[in-house]
Amino acid sequence: MFFIGIISEEKNEKYIKEMLKHNINNSNVIFINEKNIDNIKNVKFKIIVLNKELINKNLESILLNAEYLILNSDINVKLVENLNLKVITYGFNSKATVTASSITEEEMLVCIQRNIVDMYNNKFEPQEINIEKNELLDIYDNMYIMCIKILYGKYWKKCNFM
Repeated sequence: MFFIGIISEEKNEKYIKEMLKHNINNSNVIFINEKNIDNIKNVKFKIIVLNKELINKNLESILLNAEYLILNSDINVKLVENLNLKVITYGFNSKATVTASSITEEEMLVCIQRNIVDMYNNKFEPQEINIEKNELLDIYDNMYIMCIKILYGKYWKKCNFM
């Protein structure tokens, strides 16, 4: 069983957990915040999603035990230099691994700018992908959920986040 740690806005936790529960088997999603970070510092996460700034000395110990970091490149985060993580960045920053190139109310065109190697050692090559948005979540949530699906090998050409 794998653990996914998500540092994001609390208002969307219920919807994110539901979407991941239906798409990612054998994984537990743990939302990390200032209140619970001290209690989970010894959990070994497969994936950590950093979608908002979290200032806490225990963030470093959580990242040291993770394999992947999915990082919002549009937030100001200072991380330890020598972390042995596979990093995927996302956001509107033109240097991000995953960026949105076009957004409408129903869908978004996402650009994968560099190869992403999933947990099964399959290579997901650079391409533009049209995905359906979940209207209950923001653009960033939709992007990192797509990244999680790619890592788990659960990505389809037409991603449905409903």
